[in-house]
Amino acid sequence: MKKMTAHFTRSPEGGKPARDRRPAWDERAAGGAQKAGGKGVRPGDRPRAGALVADHQKPREKPLALSAPRYLALCAYNIEPLVAAELRALPEVTGVEVGSGQVSFAGPPAALYRANLHLRCASRVLQLLGDFAYAGADELYEAARGIAWEEFLSPEATMAVSARGLGPGIDNSMYAALRVKDAVCDRFRARFGARPDVDVQQPMVRINVQLYSGPTAEARCALSLDSSDPPLHHRGYRHSGGEAPLKETLAAAILAHTGYPDIGSDPASPTAADAPGGPEMPPLVDLCCGSGTLLCEGGLRALRVAPGLSRRFGFMTWRDFDPALWQRLSDEARGQRRPVAEPFLYGADLNGRALAAAERSLEAAGLMTYGRLCCGDLRDAEPPPGGPGIVVCNPPYGERLGDEAQLVELYRGLGDTLKRRFAGYTAYVFTANLALGRQIGLRPSARHVLYNANLEGRLLQFKLY
Repeated sequence: MKKMTAHFTRSPEGGKPARDRRPAWDERAAGGAQKAGGKGVRPGDRPRAGALVADHQKPREKPLALSAPRYLALCAYNIEPLVAAELRALPEVTGVEVGSGQVSFAGPPAALYRANLHLRCASRVLQLLGDFAYAGADELYEAARGIAWEEFLSPEATMAVSARGLGPGIDNSMYAALRVKDAVCDRFRARFGARPDVDVQQPMVRINVQLYSGPTAEARCALSLDSSDPPLHHRGYRHSGGEAPLKETLAAAILAHTGYPDIGSDPASPTAADAPGGPEMPPLVDLCCGSGTLLCEGGLRALRVAPGLSRRFGFMTWRDFDPALWQRLSDEARGQRRPVAEPFLYGADLNGRALAAAERSLEAAGLMTYGRLCCGDLRDAEPPPGGPGIVVCNPPYGERLGDEAQLVELYRGLGDTLKRRFAGYTAYVFTANLALGRQIGLRPSARHVLYNANLEGRLLQFKLY
């Protein structure tokens, strides 16, 4: 590995960064992707997924029987249209409907597998098994017991139950999880004389319980299986981050709004990320790259690399998992990779440890061949070789890192650098501090509301002339 060709340091008192010389994009060695495959168990016969069977104790209202499997792609607020566009671009996905914090869809098992494999902005994909009204904990128990859980797990399997929400007779979500767990175990004991064990860390099947109010304010419960588990932001390439790393799904939403690499395209278009392109990519520059999440997500998107190729999924340990189908879809995804000859990812940061983390992430994602990193002050940054592209960055905004008063000069310097040196580019700055965003000193051509956990932020777009 070659050493970085530019070195920048902070002043001894830890305040304003000391400026030494302009960043130079450093050439690094290529790295390979790390792959973590999942292992299925007992595929066996494929029963009709989502079917509901009556037990000897019937609930007042049977859980909603699904004529075809129905799925929910969960996501942060305000990015539902981006997730819907991703889903509509996938073969065999039907019935896409946008909700609040979720997008529902239908299709065969291939639709579920493809959604987990290809979705960049969603956080989880659930398979809905039942949706019903209930008047108390006992009715919740009876409805849960009426679901054919044996289609997805065996008595020898392990499970966990996660619950959210409150309802009549349920003033603690843990109690809802307990009642559903009891229902599942009692059903197995009655039918097979044995029950699955509980493993909250790495279960073979994770059951999701969502208590909510229906359109007429009645208490309702949706029971589903978490087909992703762990969440989809676990791409497999990042093993460490900076002090406040950007979640991969948020970074993907930011990149989707840019339309990169097809700059200027509609981010909600299903073809935006898949339009054919030549061997040269427009530069993607992150002037405060931290651990490199925006660079990695931009690289995977530009190369058309499915974000789920290097990880395992929860559905791989369901009883109805189809390994041959999964292998076919994985091979299909690998065949969609776009060939690119030259580097196009450029990252800079003053923090040496963050840059080391960025290098590890790029190497693990198989992107270091296309990346150049340097240690430098954004106020001294120069555009990399190649035609105009985009600058995208997530500078600190005082909520978690640094102090707002100390960051004013940073934002002013960012605006000055963009205005004086990046003519022809389009810049995107994500911040959860609007007062700091105004210090950039440029008029945004567009604003998008995005959420970083519970923090409401703005993605500011600047056309640079």
